[in-house]
Amino acid sequence: MNTYLTTTFVADVLEKSGGSVHSFHPGNIKGGVADSRKVKGGELFAAFRGEHLDGNDFVEEALKSGAKAIICEHAPEGNWPNQTIITVKDTRKALLEIAQSWRKACRPFVIGITGTVGKTTTKELAAEVLRKRFKTHHSPGNFNSKEGLPLALLSLTSEIEVSVLEMGMDSPGEIATLCQITEPQCGVVLNIGATHLEKLGTMEAITKEKLSLAKSLDIAATAILNIDDQRIEPAIKELSCNVITFGSSKKAMLKHGPVKNLGLEGSSFSVNWLGQKADVRLHMPGIHLVQNALAAIGIQIVLGTELEDAARALSETQAQGRMKIRYGNNGVILLDDTYNASPLSVAGALGFLKELQGRRIAFLGEMAELGTQSDIEHRHIGTLSAKSCDLLYLVGEQCQLIFEEAKKTGHKDVHWFNTKESALKELLKELMPGDIVLLKGSRSEELESLIPKLEAKI
Repeated sequence: MNTYLTTTFVADVLEKSGGSVHSFHPGNIKGGVADSRKVKGGELFAAFRGEHLDGNDFVEEALKSGAKAIICEHAPEGNWPNQTIITVKDTRKALLEIAQSWRKACRPFVIGITGTVGKTTTKELAAEVLRKRFKTHHSPGNFNSKEGLPLALLSLTSEIEVSVLEMGMDSPGEIATLCQITEPQCGVVLNIGATHLEKLGTMEAITKEKLSLAKSLDIAATAILNIDDQRIEPAIKELSCNVITFGSSKKAMLKHGPVKNLGLEGSSFSVNWLGQKADVRLHMPGIHLVQNALAAIGIQIVLGTELEDAARALSETQAQGRMKIRYGNNGVILLDDTYNASPLSVAGALGFLKELQGRRIAFLGEMAELGTQSDIEHRHIGTLSAKSCDLLYLVGEQCQLIFEEAKKTGHKDVHWFNTKESALKELLKELMPGDIVLLKGSRSEELESLIPKLEAKI
């Protein structure tokens, strides 16, 4: 078997399901992309039809950038003899077929990770520690959807022993589809909170979707579940697979002790498993990440690592989480947590900010896709903000609710702005040496666009 995915393999799979090969050139495929701008050379480009853009319109651009193979719904003009082009009725369905077939051919031990917050951090931690013992593959960035995860599987090789995959969702049945193509032998459910409510409608629907990972597992597989989450615990008795529970609860099988907060340097804590005890030094800031660390230890245990060795591997790991810490020349510290925002992740970030020494400034944008719960969740963040920071800068219509609640709770220095640019202008006037600035908002807010100007100032 060839080590890498090949154009021959892709063509064979898709021809069997009705695809048409318009040009063919033998060769290895490095991985998969759905954005023609990210083609560096050697990738498979999947031309998805989107809500606003059609990937089929960018096939020629991907070919010119060096894509090794193209999966699209109508062939491009011209001759491309040195590249493989296959047309299909549905690019998404075709990609699922390729990903599933290639994963079965490579046969790695698959670990699926889901949850409202912490998926990427746990994936990075787990992949980093497992790499010390196994040839390990993991999904890059946010390749966690029914389009992204199949693309991530294309970078598997036959030598890979373990694949760590992040599983997200924004529609019913999405995680079940991901489980169908990956067949995880280990599934981690970190937490269940309010997100994507606009699309799924209720917390019950979100709970069902997240737990579908654990419920999809074979009897010989293992679910690693956060027993501290009240939405997860009731489902444990419904599972036929093996179960490892983790958390701070006395009922947890994998349990952490008191956590020492080391601020920007991370945290330390003890962990207990079947009467054994070990100490962990986590080099990622935020005590809310202890749960992610426990899950990473649980994954190692499933793969046969002793507790002490698992704790040591985690303590030696320098994996990066979503929050990036940037230090300014004049002593200002920027906590860049702009990747996304849900009520759980904002609460965790504010809790982290609260414990730091210095003048603490929170710069918050709206939390998106909360549906009918949006007002309640934004007001709750207002209450938390009042107790977590010295200055509060808020942007967007929904953040007026944070403003109102923070003021009501007693915060004396709260500012609301209609645009992030006007908020930034005022913040830049205010910054002083020693300030700590948390930047947090949903992807739609694009708060990361402010970072260059903030870095120039700090």
